[in-house]
Amino acid sequence: MHKFKFIFVLLYCVFSPLILRAQDAVNTAEQLIADIFEQYTAESEDAIDYETFYDELINYVQNPVNINKTSREELEHFPFLSDIQIENILSYVYRFGSLKTIYELQLIDGLDMTDIRRMLPFVSVGEGSDEKQKIYFQDLVKYGKNELFLRLDKGLETKEGYKLPLETENEESTQAAYLGNALYHSLKYRFHYKDRVLFGLTAEKDAGEQFWGTSNKGYDFYSAHVQLNRFGKFETIVLGDFRANFGQGLVLRPEFGMGKSSYVLNVTPRNSGLKKYSSTDEYNFFRGAGATVRLGEFNLSAFYSNKMIDGDTLNGSFSGIYKSGLHRTASEFNKKHTVNQQVIGGNVTFTHLNYQLGFTAVHTILNDILQPEKSVYNYFYFEGKEQTTAGLNYRLRWHKLNFFGETAMTGNGSLATLNGFSFSPLSKVSIVALHRYFSPEYETFYATAFSESSRINNESGFYLGAEVRPFARWKFSAYADSYKSFWPKFGVDAPDVGMDYLFQADFSLKRNINMFWRFRFEEKPENKSGSENTMPEVVPTRRTSLRYQLLYYFGDFSFKNLIEGNLFDKGDAVWTYGLMAYQDISYRFSKIPLKLDFRYQFFDATDYENRFYSYEKDVLYAFSIPMYYGLGSRYYLNVQYEINKHFSIWFKIAQTTYADDRESLSSGNEEISGNKKTDVRFLLKWEF
Repeated sequence: MHKFKFIFVLLYCVFSPLILRAQDAVNTAEQLIADIFEQYTAESEDAIDYETFYDELINYVQNPVNINKTSREELEHFPFLSDIQIENILSYVYRFGSLKTIYELQLIDGLDMTDIRRMLPFVSVGEGSDEKQKIYFQDLVKYGKNELFLRLDKGLETKEGYKLPLETENEESTQAAYLGNALYHSLKYRFHYKDRVLFGLTAEKDAGEQFWGTSNKGYDFYSAHVQLNRFGKFETIVLGDFRANFGQGLVLRPEFGMGKSSYVLNVTPRNSGLKKYSSTDEYNFFRGAGATVRLGEFNLSAFYSNKMIDGDTLNGSFSGIYKSGLHRTASEFNKKHTVNQQVIGGNVTFTHLNYQLGFTAVHTILNDILQPEKSVYNYFYFEGKEQTTAGLNYRLRWHKLNFFGETAMTGNGSLATLNGFSFSPLSKVSIVALHRYFSPEYETFYATAFSESSRINNESGFYLGAEVRPFARWKFSAYADSYKSFWPKFGVDAPDVGMDYLFQADFSLKRNINMFWRFRFEEKPENKSGSENTMPEVVPTRRTSLRYQLLYYFGDFSFKNLIEGNLFDKGDAVWTYGLMAYQDISYRFSKIPLKLDFRYQFFDATDYENRFYSYEKDVLYAFSIPMYYGLGSRYYLNVQYEINKHFSIWFKIAQTTYADDRESLSSGNEEISGNKKTDVRFLLKWEF
């Protein structure tokens, strides 16, 4: 093996410069991040924090991971790598020593040139340096990077909420006017010295919120953070706003977890530990302080959070947490920061070469009683002022098998457990299996784990995924997921059983031409609409979709063609259909620092259940996944221009036009007269 490795390295030392020059200029890190994000959101309606997703990956462009010095925790930041691939990379370096070139990754089981091209912007090889070297103040001043972002958004059509006079606000009115204007704006400042010292400030005002007036003065939301990495025994120190992610997500993972996607092997959440929070989500974070200490093979983490959250409080109780972060009307503003939430938590993790064991515990205290309005579907929802959740998580590697799981319990004795394994019997075949059981009584604030529902309770299921690379240029991915609930849930007034299947075939004709075909089928029950029976009638629904995508590069041009169709059936009703297609064209000028992204799209979805979601390119640190149903078309133009080495600007205009005779769009305060909706965005970035 060592002899073969030497010959391989020698050949690549000769030919790798030619290969590097052949890389398409448009195959940049930002393009890769956008493509990866789209794969994770294409089949999901759940919002993923794109700001955090982008920020973490772009950080590794500026501070590449040294493959020869890396760890599982670092490689888990790359969502395009499966657990099997991560284990194989670590095992190869341990057995055969340091890599001499990045292309030596081709010798590792389960990696091909597609995977390696994705890794190129984010990794390096070399001997590395002492990551815990001292940091001096003059280095922070001289080499630290400062960034300031100003973003402005505006809808060009006037919505009903801005037409209503404030005087109409009263308890009897069905609508209340927006307190502020239609302009969204935010300010962000960020400083970082390598990946060792991170500091940031964020201020945001949503459209409709008041910036300066009787109800509010200044921005509606403020956030600040400090993160220090690898200071002596401290692996991480966080102050201000932060997130804490541990285990498989049954106890503590406010960030998004891995769900069902075309990355069929990636079912376990990534990026564990404490880290800064710099997004504009006004609920899903902690505010306080935390630290992680490394003691040999042990990592000890502890944190404390004390912040105000939104709720409809009345006489010392509230029925639910208001998570949207929107404070546009008087009623929304009255919910702002009415409940105090304190959280104390910690984690102990022991990591050895082939196994890992961790314990996580979280205790939450509310100053008012959470008391949901009881119905059949939320009968087991948490109520009270204090909640405790704890769980044990593990990982074990045995030959080619990787076992993982977590079992957690709440203070009322309810149980949730998630266990699985991944296996690669051949270098071109990988399999993952996952079983989950969440008791109906299991209810905790911060769980985000693999599940069909967004709530981690009242579910049992089994998932099986496989990835096969039988021929050069081809990859086949598939999953099957079967699940059931034990108790009625929202929209389904009886215990139910569902199933979900996906198959995708990827083909890379050349380095600059890629395509895939994706088939998905889902069957699950729903309440029958319009039923006159005294007891609700539950009927099966079936949704089938087929998508084809072609991505190709030509010089400074990048093209993407996509067409998707779906069929939906509910009970014995007539099948309804949806059809959507778009053409993307991107061009990066070679003489001037200007990039243009343009899309034209049409859609025909006869029913709401035939709706489509499609990811769009946007200004920096923003994302769009619009939903479409009805008959219409959409276009957008995204412009990026670097004025000089200090200033860059982004501009986007997007318009949706409906052709199905509708006279208004949306409803309530968001209603727009006419059949068009137009949005513009502007962002200025200043580096100094």
